Amino acid sequence: MESLEKVEQKELEVTIDNQKAKGSHLDLGGVSVFPRKYSERSVGFGGLTVIWFAMSVQLALFMSTAQMYPSLSGWQILLALLLAYSLVAVVMWFTQDLGIKYGIPFAVAMRTSFGYMGTQIPAYLRAIPAMFWFGFQTWIGAMAIAAVTNMLFGWSNLLLYIIIFAAIQIVHTYFGIRPVLRISLVATPILIGVGIYLLVLLLSRYDKSFWEVMAMGGKGGGVSLPLGTMVLVGGWATLAVSIQDITRECKVSAEETESWWKSTKKYIAAQWIGLVPASMFFGIIGFVSMVVIGDWNPIVIMTKVIGPESPVMLILCLLFVFLATWSTNDSANLFPPAYVISNTWPSKITFGMGVIIAGVIGVVIQPWKAAPQIITALGVIGGALAPVAGIIICDYYILRRRKININELYTPNGQYKYWKNWNPAALISYGIAIAVSIPVWDYMYIVGMVVSGIAYFFLMKLWIVKVYPQPEITREYR
Repeated sequence: MESLEKVEQKELEVTIDNQKAKGSHLDLGGVSVFPRKYSERSVGFGGLTVIWFAMSVQLALFMSTAQMYPSLSGWQILLALLLAYSLVAVVMWFTQDLGIKYGIPFAVAMRTSFGYMGTQIPAYLRAIPAMFWFGFQTWIGAMAIAAVTNMLFGWSNLLLYIIIFAAIQIVHTYFGIRPVLRISLVATPILIGVGIYLLVLLLSRYDKSFWEVMAMGGKGGGVSLPLGTMVLVGGWATLAVSIQDITRECKVSAEETESWWKSTKKYIAAQWIGLVPASMFFGIIGFVSMVVIGDWNPIVIMTKVIGPESPVMLILCLLFVFLATWSTNDSANLFPPAYVISNTWPSKITFGMGVIIAGVIGVVIQPWKAAPQIITALGVIGGALAPVAGIIICDYYILRRRKININELYTPNGQYKYWKNWNPAALISYGIAIAVSIPVWDYMYIVGMVVSGIAYFFLMKLWIVKVYPQPEITREYR
């Protein structure tokens, strides 16, 4: 007798084939909003670890930890990094299963809790910050190119480099997850080597030991330890809720989806190893650079520290900045908004077109103008997305117990239509969570996530399910 998981997988593949037969889109890269079959997946444990490590080396992290000095000491910042990214990893351990088990992207997964149209709210709450970061990281990479050409030829054009670098990333991401994985594999060892080299140079220039530098700061005011932790969470709050866009590519068998532990255990370590150690290491480099150089701009820091030592090495390190931004932008800042934009009008907009639109918007809004206020930006992003994480976890695990009707996700006017294609429970829960969490800004992410989950649970149980039947919740489905 076949296991339930094998039966569900067969039904899932029939659903995919039927939807494609209706003429729904498939872009040139083979990426769509349809569920990813187990047989089509290409990312294993090592691949996910490498993707995460490459994404973790983001220059916004470099800047944010630098701007926390002198309010926090190096040891306090190190603790904030450990707490923040471990929290992000734990949240992802729960949100990733929708991608691993069902192979669906974030924009589609949100239909169960927000409704067919309501899903656009969390989708764009996730997509807009991603496009912001794409433009921001592109600006940093373009600055690195400008510094190199200025050194070699005495000429540079920052705006031109922003446009060219953005175009390169857009074209690269257009063709799906495999090119992203390849750039991550190349970037990872280079990023480690350059990071160690830069840290050694910074410490030797200051003529103090690492332990002495780490004890500096901690004067208070401006940024507290809890706020610093929440700010750092904000850096990955976007991907914490939409990690399905990556984990839908993770290799898994039908048998491994029998339980949450079997489904996700092989990727728990990959998420933590790829995210936490790398973020802690490069985050501390940002702090040390602020102590030694007094600047949070990585291009300025490298020019001052490495330039006098070796112009050749400076060029290599600036190319490292270029590579670091590229490896982060593809998977973290172009993939997710491309899915969201594609899902907005799936019959007309392919994934590839979504990549182009997201990239263009990210550059046009000129997010680099917010560089001096990067801490504030991170806090706002984290606070805005925390309630979405709480709703996802409550809906999928507590109410539906990991069972969703995959056919209904792709059926117009189906089960998840709720009230005119919007789920009032999700919208009200989100509003309540934001209102409650704003007064406790230093703990906004945790409060918002917990409050939204509790409010959503009671609204669904006491109201929505009685008006809009949900067989998974009332245990009538499977």
